[in-house]
Amino acid sequence: MPTSVPGCNDPHSQRGFSLLEVLVVLTIIGIVTGTAGLGIRAVQDAGSLHTDAQRLARLFSVAQAEARKSGRPVVWEYDTGGYRFTQAPRNLLMPAALAQRAAALPTPRFTGISPLRTREWSTARQVAVRVDPPATNVFHGEWISGPRAVELHDGLSTVRLQRSGDGRYRVQP
Repeated sequence: MPTSVPGCNDPHSQRGFSLLEVLVVLTIIGIVTGTAGLGIRAVQDAGSLHTDAQRLARLFSVAQAEARKSGRPVVWEYDTGGYRFTQAPRNLLMPAALAQRAAALPTPRFTGISPLRTREWSTARQVAVRVDPPATNVFHGEWISGPRAVELHDGLSTVRLQRSGDGRYRVQP
């Protein structure tokens, strides 16, 4: 009289996977997926920082043109959360950078639909800004003014804007 299920009568043969094997495979898949997700996020943040640098290169040209047109210096102000452009008074007796530090004069900001309006950085991280030479974030009526180089760093990636001899800014990775 048979006492087992019909089929293979070998008690040591195995059909399917054990619970432990399934858990090991699922853990490996989870680790690989998580690592790939973090890598994609880092690439997106680097792209955001590069986009910010390209936008700044264009806005620096606009600020230079605005300073020439109005005869008033345009000051680029920045922090870890974003940046804005302000316009210094026409009858400024001291350098605009020094006046900004002293906060002696009210400076109108560009608002509304102006391309020089206040903006936030595109990346989710805080952005550190290094200007070379320091305190040259003022655009005035001269042909070439403003910073020679600007470096943006968000903790993972760094992008550099470099001013060329013709006054244009180029983004370097």
